[in-house]
Amino acid sequence: MASKARRQVTKIWERLYLGSLKDAEQLARSNAQRITTVVSLCREQAVHRAPKITYIHIPIPDSRPISAQKFEDIMFAMAIGIRRGNLLVHCLAGMSRSPILIAAWLHRCGYTGIDKALSEIAELRDLAPSHTLLRSVKDLLSK
Repeated sequence: MASKARRQVTKIWERLYLGSLKDAEQLARSNAQRITTVVSLCREQAVHRAPKITYIHIPIPDSRPISAQKFEDIMFAMAIGIRRGNLLVHCLAGMSRSPILIAAWLHRCGYTGIDKALSEIAELRDLAPSHTLLRSVKDLLSK
């Protein structure tokens, strides 16, 4: 098992990466993971962008429940991004919104349940998931 990476892009699954806004910004200078799509979940967007990367901005609050529509939009954007190549999902710090939504996507794909997925992600990087956001995502997954 790899040691925890602090504040850098983390490979979660084949073609699926987790990071922060800073990581998304750095793709304009260096793209070692060959990211082709970036899904941004924070209000802020990468100012510096790489010309060959598709950027999708679906901001969600960190400490409030997510709407069913935004949740489905994010799941769809992630599915498209992974089909196109390597996907980076990020929020401001890469510790709450993005790991929760990646865990939800892994749950939806049938890889594992959301709690186990979050636990596996926590073995790779530091997390601080919002309980409110996580609870609302779990509610949407159970419908």
